[in-house]
Amino acid sequence: MLLLAACGGGTLDSNQAPSTTVSLATAADALRELGNTAYAVGLLQLSLSSMCSSGTYTVATGSTTRSFAYFTGVTEAVSFAVNDYSGCVESGNPTLTGVAEAGATDDGSYSFVVRGSYSTAAPLQVQSSGTNGSGAAVNIARSELGTVETHVISATQSEIRSGLQTSIVQTPQGGGAADDGNFSVGVNGPTFDVMVDSSGDGSETIAGAYSYSSSVCSGGIVTAATPSALLLTPSTGGTLYASGGVLTLSSGANTVTYTFNSSGATLSGSISGSLSSTQVEQAFATGSGC
Repeated sequence: MLLLAACGGGTLDSNQAPSTTVSLATAADALRELGNTAYAVGLLQLSLSSMCSSGTYTVATGSTTRSFAYFTGVTEAVSFAVNDYSGCVESGNPTLTGVAEAGATDDGSYSFVVRGSYSTAAPLQVQSSGTNGSGAAVNIARSELGTVETHVISATQSEIRSGLQTSIVQTPQGGGAADDGNFSVGVNGPTFDVMVDSSGDGSETIAGAYSYSSSVCSGGIVTAATPSALLLTPSTGGTLYASGGVLTLSSGANTVTYTFNSSGATLSGSISGSLSSTQVEQAFATGSGC
């Protein structure tokens, strides 16, 4: 099971996920796509390194007037920094190579991060290590190309919108075949939109589509929505997962609805049955089920 599908290396344009539907027929399908939805949300909230314990990065700063791509009609003065990483090892795990730009308005109400270079179609490269869905140690090579924009609405509420392509290759550290594929959010249609509220344990609403394919599953396109905001609860490991609210996932003619509660989630629509709270926690913690 991949943390994220990928086809790695070079530009991402030739590795787009197919315009197909995914299966939404069994509880296993429901669990897989819940993990993919959690992963899509997590992609929007990745942070950039501001220091290197080894390697280097250079910074070019400036100010300009920017028209935000995903917030219609918003054109504001922003200050920005363009980071050019060269083998920049963060204090934790990842190593960054490539370009990323970040900026914000003076009052911080609107901000943006551009990963990779659109002018050269060169993605930001992120090298790390970790475990795959089977628990095996892997080396992970991830490429990122796209834009994430954020509107801070209040002290506790922010809206994040994105069009982002990623690719990953996971290679077992003990030897063996690599898994690869790609995962995109909000690229070929409406943006992927997440409203985050940090009050209490937190809540979030989701609207948008993600697509994926990999060497271990064919993938396709899924549209996510939350008729009722997801209420979040911290697991024993600290990961937030849904313990209330409603999520619908649609692909082709099929739609599955997840109604979350303290015992897990009840499934309805094209899939009936339930997921346990352990399964829900694992989906939110692990991410992509493919």
